[in-house]
Amino acid sequence: MKVNDRYCSFYYAPDPIDDTLHFDVNRTALLLIDLQNYFVDPPKDLNEPDMERWRPFYDEVHNIVVPNNKKLLDKCREKGITIVHITIVSQFEDGRERSISHRRAEFNNIIIRKNTPEAAIIDELAPQTNEIIVEKTTHSGLTGTNLRLILNNLGITDCIATGLVTDQCVSCTVRSLSDENYRVWVVEDATMAGSHELRDHALVIMNNTYCNVVNTQEVLDYLDTL
Repeated sequence: MKVNDRYCSFYYAPDPIDDTLHFDVNRTALLLIDLQNYFVDPPKDLNEPDMERWRPFYDEVHNIVVPNNKKLLDKCREKGITIVHITIVSQFEDGRERSISHRRAEFNNIIIRKNTPEAAIIDELAPQTNEIIVEKTTHSGLTGTNLRLILNNLGITDCIATGLVTDQCVSCTVRSLSDENYRVWVVEDATMAGSHELRDHALVIMNNTYCNVVNTQEVLDYLDTL
């Protein structure tokens, strides 16, 4: 199905728009992916050249991505939608249980130790009672976690996906969900990659194959009709 012409790849360009944003709030989960202090705030030891390189990312995250996630979270809570917070944490100080993709050099050499400030979900999106927290050492929120079982037991059919970063953990989670027969709605302005180019490229690749890409206002407007 195709719900709009945004982020439309070569494969789907000729196809008509033949569907609309829709889901059953009782069978839908909001998945907030890796919205932890480690990813939202720049490292204290980041040098000035690297800070300049990453500044557009952090500006987008603080000014657009986090506020939009807060809007979505508040509205989904109001509507009784299942809330799932997905996080990266290591059980070992040296992170030896991580998947190989989290042990690669430089950026992907991620060790976020459990119960540290870096591992915490940011205050603006802090979990509340009866909200699910999933801990992973992989890119996908399904691989190596019990999320698949939880969603199945709750009768979930649709997932709204947001978070960081679009081309890695968000993309891997979305693809896994699609393979497991979940319908996925990725919120374009509630996610970000290292650059706008990387984010947009990831959205084009995912859209209409593994998910449908929508925006925050479209989700809020739809929820207001229910």
